[in-house]
Amino acid sequence: MPGATFSDAWYRIADARVALLPAVRAQAQRYRGRLWFVLEDPYTQRFFRITPEAYDFLRALDGERTVDETWRDYAAARGADAPGQDEVVRLLSQLHMSNMLFFRGQPHNDAIFERHRQQKQREMYGKLLSFLYVRVPLLDPNRWLDRIRPLIMLCTGRAAALAWLAVFIAGAATAFEHADELHRHTDGLLSLSNLPWLYAAMTLLKVFHEIAHAFVCKRYGGQVHTFGVMFLIFTPLPYVDATAAWGFSSKWRRAYVGLAGVLTELFFAAIAALVWAHTSQGVVNSLAFNVMFIGSVSALLFNGNPLLRFDAYYVLSDLIEIPNLYQKGQQQCLYLCDRYLLGNRAAVSPATDRSERLWFTFYGWASFCYRLMLSSGIILAALDKWFAIGLSLLTTTLITLAVMPGRRFVNYLFGPAVAHRRVRAVGAVVALLAGAYVFVAWVPLPHAVRVPGVLEARQRATMFVDTPGVLSRLMVRHGQALHRGDVIAVLRNDDLELNLRLTKLQLAEHETLIRQALERAPADVAPLERRAQALRDRLGELEAMKAKLVVRAPQDGEWVAPMLHERLSSWIERGQALGEVVDSSSFRFSAVLAQTEAAELFPVDGRSKGELRLAGQAGAGIEIGRVELLPYQRERLASPALGFFGGGDVPVQADDKSGTLATEPFFEVRAGLPPAALAGVTAYQGMSGVLRVTLAAQPLYTRLHKAFLQLLQRRYAL
Repeated sequence: MPGATFSDAWYRIADARVALLPAVRAQAQRYRGRLWFVLEDPYTQRFFRITPEAYDFLRALDGERTVDETWRDYAAARGADAPGQDEVVRLLSQLHMSNMLFFRGQPHNDAIFERHRQQKQREMYGKLLSFLYVRVPLLDPNRWLDRIRPLIMLCTGRAAALAWLAVFIAGAATAFEHADELHRHTDGLLSLSNLPWLYAAMTLLKVFHEIAHAFVCKRYGGQVHTFGVMFLIFTPLPYVDATAAWGFSSKWRRAYVGLAGVLTELFFAAIAALVWAHTSQGVVNSLAFNVMFIGSVSALLFNGNPLLRFDAYYVLSDLIEIPNLYQKGQQQCLYLCDRYLLGNRAAVSPATDRSERLWFTFYGWASFCYRLMLSSGIILAALDKWFAIGLSLLTTTLITLAVMPGRRFVNYLFGPAVAHRRVRAVGAVVALLAGAYVFVAWVPLPHAVRVPGVLEARQRATMFVDTPGVLSRLMVRHGQALHRGDVIAVLRNDDLELNLRLTKLQLAEHETLIRQALERAPADVAPLERRAQALRDRLGELEAMKAKLVVRAPQDGEWVAPMLHERLSSWIERGQALGEVVDSSSFRFSAVLAQTEAAELFPVDGRSKGELRLAGQAGAGIEIGRVELLPYQRERLASPALGFFGGGDVPVQADDKSGTLATEPFFEVRAGLPPAALAGVTAYQGMSGVLRVTLAAQPLYTRLHKAFLQLLQRRYAL
């Protein structure tokens, strides 16, 4: 007998007469260079992976001899290569749970049906607790897919791949060109008027998404027996069961099946981008925008993200050849806690080598954090639009992610498995909780407020057009140094010239009439003099307007107008800006401070220290000795570059063409920058950057509590 092969639970299965069900099929597959066998039950579409040694032992089970007899004969023949009793117990238990075994004797068959019933109950219970999706099967589409196999081959071959690539590139380029307009459209995405279009787009895309899975699965001979409805956050959507792909020997075929849905959504999103960009507002334009959004952003956040157990997760598992990556990642996290926190030295990691250990550890924690972040985003969005639904999602999330795991942990901590080390385990947990409490509630941490802003010259003059006209000549270049009185540009106004000539002729005519009236009708002289004086005043105004067609520098400085040369020979209206004359010898930094953060700066009398980092020069920090907060709110940004449409972070009004009208009032923070502070740094008027204002250290709890209260006040007026 091989050593260390006996099990305390052996008596439970020793006298059983079992064998694999005749319908169970086995297929050899390679994972990470090792040979495995995948067992498939074609009736229940269940799959189970075992080692070649375990499969060889299962083949020896014929249902006539007992498990104990079969194992002893097998161990005598194979020696050390035979599985131990513990391995056999685990193997048969797992196959029994998957209903892949049959037993000689009615009582065991009854147990199979009872086990199946209990498993179905657990699955239903899990679906009810899951707020992401609940699945309800409806029909079997397998025969219909067999009838349209030629169409399937056409839609999933190389020609289809080339067509997909061409459309995707065209659609992505179009979306990139219209990025600003797309950003404005997303503001009303969840409005009540757009919800019908959003749901219609989602339903349409999900139908094609699931059909794509079925097509590729059928292309390689898989069976697709289930089409149903999935309730995604209470929203009914279609789904198909393409788990037959797990039986494909090629991991690339399995990956193709998994990616088919996401690729299809991206394909329709690209088509929708082209339609949206070339249609005016209306039904087609709205539907195209929603298809584009759902097919790109939503597909990448859910189905295209391997951190959720959707399509990309199974693709990743296939490509790295680690099945059940999610479950093993969670098991690895539990192992680490059990081994190093609770001190269980007998704990066994699910990883078999260093590579798997890294994958399981990283994926276990990363998937948990991503699910937590995504759930929080969904809950906040739901609370903003539908408060009651958001509260139900929040409750469900707390139960599934906090209450239930916490209850299981407490039961384990005070259960028999920890009896011999309970003092050590409870002490470690209490110490960890106490340490976390002290760190969060009492330890002051460095605190700072980061605010975006732009460089502004202390002395600058914006040159506006006082007299409209055609820009006929540009006398200076962008960046050229100017002196006071230098000519910057010359405009031409033909209507003004015509009015000047006409006014001069009228004045000459009235002066002639005045001379004649002095000789013939002296009583008419006074009215003619008043009229002539009005013409002189008019002529003076016109000449002053003509003089303003020549734009001159009001001060010494540098001319800043990078795009003005493109407006040569074009008409410029009165009041439009041509550029700025900037004195670059002294700058200040003007930053935007949100009202929720302003309270952090007011206690220091509007003054504090900070560090400035300009765009493109993040490695060069500029120490700011004095930061001033202006204690009155503003609505206009210092530069469009700070707003959403200019690439900044500050929300601005969508209908404001200047891009400087903020959606919410803000406060302005100013920091003086003497020339010595900018030594070795490239600084230009309008250059954006981030100012980090250092504040007094605060415990993490104080900051989180304040942020939470501000969130309630800002979003829900609580």
